[in-house]
Amino acid sequence: MAHAAGDAGAEMPNPPGAIRMGVIAGLSHNMIIGCLMGSFSVMLASVETRMGVSRAESSAVGGLVIFGSALIASFVGPLMGKYSLRPLMFLGAALSVAGYLILALTTSYPLYIASYLLLFGPSMAIAGSVGPATLVTRWYSRNRGLALGLVHLSLVVAIMPLLCTWMLANHGAQATYLLLAGLTAASLFPATLAIRDYPPGAEPAAVAAGAPAAADGSMSVAAVLKSPAFWAIACTAGLIIASIMMLTFNMIQIAATFGITGYQAALLQAIMAFAGMAGSILFGWVADRIGGGRGMALLAVNSMILLLVLQLDMPYAARAVVIGLLGLHGAGMIPNVSRALAHSLGAASFSRSFGLQAALSVPFTAIGIWAMGASFDATGSYTTALTAMAVLLLLAVPMAFYASRKEFTPA
Repeated sequence: MAHAAGDAGAEMPNPPGAIRMGVIAGLSHNMIIGCLMGSFSVMLASVETRMGVSRAESSAVGGLVIFGSALIASFVGPLMGKYSLRPLMFLGAALSVAGYLILALTTSYPLYIASYLLLFGPSMAIAGSVGPATLVTRWYSRNRGLALGLVHLSLVVAIMPLLCTWMLANHGAQATYLLLAGLTAASLFPATLAIRDYPPGAEPAAVAAGAPAAADGSMSVAAVLKSPAFWAIACTAGLIIASIMMLTFNMIQIAATFGITGYQAALLQAIMAFAGMAGSILFGWVADRIGGGRGMALLAVNSMILLLVLQLDMPYAARAVVIGLLGLHGAGMIPNVSRALAHSLGAASFSRSFGLQAALSVPFTAIGIWAMGASFDATGSYTTALTAMAVLLLLAVPMAFYASRKEFTPA
C-alpha cells in the first residue's frame, strides 16, 4: 500500500495504537541515546584509570560512535523498508546491552574502541535514530511533526549524568556499566517485542506475509538517490546539523574568545542543550503547521541570523539567549526533515531516505568541525567559520522551498 504524505494541512486521524507505538519509539530513542550520551563524559576519568589511556584516547571514541551510526544508517534504512522493525529494533537494543557488558568486564582499550564503533554506533542508528522515526512516520499522519518532536525529546540524557555520577562514586565503574546494561535490557527488550510495523490494514502485502517487501509503492535506494528533492532535503539538513554540531563541539572555545571561561562557559553549553529539548517539540508543531520543507527553510534563515548576531559584542545574558535560540533551532531539524522526506518521497520510502540522509550528514559535520579549528588556527578567531556557515545556511533556503513543493505521488 502506498502512502502519500502531505506536507501540511488536514490528515486522516491516527489509527488506534498510534500512541502506544509513539511511546515505544520515544522510549527506544531515549534509552539508546540517553544512556550512551548521558554517561559518556561521566565515565571518561574511570576509563583512563582502568585502561591506562590519555584523555584524548578515551574521548576519541565519541567521533567513532557518530561515524559508526551514520555508516550503518545508510544500510539499515533500506533494511527497514524490507523487513520487520520488531527484530531489527530488538537487535539494536541487544547491541547496546552487549556494549555495556563488554565495558563492564574488560579493561582492554581495543575492545573499548570496538564497543563504540561496532556495537553502540549501529545501535544508535537502528534503535536510536532510524527505527523510532520510521515507526512514528508509519503510524502518524495527523500531527506527525509534533509526534516526532516528542519522540526525540531527550529526557534520559538529562537524568543519566546524575545517576551515573552517584553510581560511579558509590559502586564503581563496573557496576555503573552493568546498571546501564540492565536498564536498557529491562526497558527495551519487552518494548521492542511489542512493536507492530504498520497500522491495521496498512501493511504492504509482502511484509504482512513475513517476507521482504515487494511492490509497496516505495522507492528503491537508487530511485531515492536520483531524486532532486532528496538531495535538496539532505543538503539542507546536513548544513543545519553541521551548524549546531560546530557550536556543540567548540562552545567552550568560542566562549573563551568572548572572554567567557569556567562555569559561565559551561553554562552556555548547558543552556543550548536544555533549549534543544523545547525546540524538538516547538518545531515539531511548526512542521505540522507549515510543512517540513518550509520548516527547514525557517530553521536555516533563523540560524543564519543567530550565527551573525552571536558575533556581536553583547552582555553575557544576551549571548546566553542567542545560544539558547541556536540550540532551540538545532533540535528542530529532526521533526522537520522527517516530515519533509515523507512529503517528498512518500512514507513508504521513509526508512530508506532517512537512513541515507543521516549518512550524508556526516561529511557536512566533519568538514564543519574541521573548518572551525582550521579557521581559528589561521586567524585566531572563529568569525570566518561562523560567517561562512551563515552564508551556506542562506543558500540552503531555496533548496528547502524546492523540496516543499515536491509532493510524493505513487506510481
